[in-house]
Amino acid sequence: MLQIINITDARNNLAKLIRKVKTSKKPVVIVQDSAPSVVIYPYDELMKKEEQQDQLFQLRFRQIFKNSEKAFKEYLEKNKLPTPSTEGEAYSLIKNA
Repeated sequence: MLQIINITDARNNLAKLIRKVKTSKKPVVIVQDSAPSVVIYPYDELMKKEEQQDQLFQLRFRQIFKNSEKAFKEYLEKNKLPTPSTEGEAYSLIKNA
């Protein structure tokens, strides 16, 4: 369950709050003027999340690239075009498509 505390309690007990976040590995929401304002999040957990997002991006990118490669080959076959031997030739074919 997400812990929520007001800004005054957070300010008065900041060191204790930081220790709690580090050991529990759970974020704490700080409320200011009766509205959520910021979240204190464990650094290690943030780095894990960043790494997972990067891995997901890489996976998606590889899939998109693979699909694009397949579509390009199909386009070449359909239009009876030779497979380009250089990157420049490939760009030229795409540009003139």
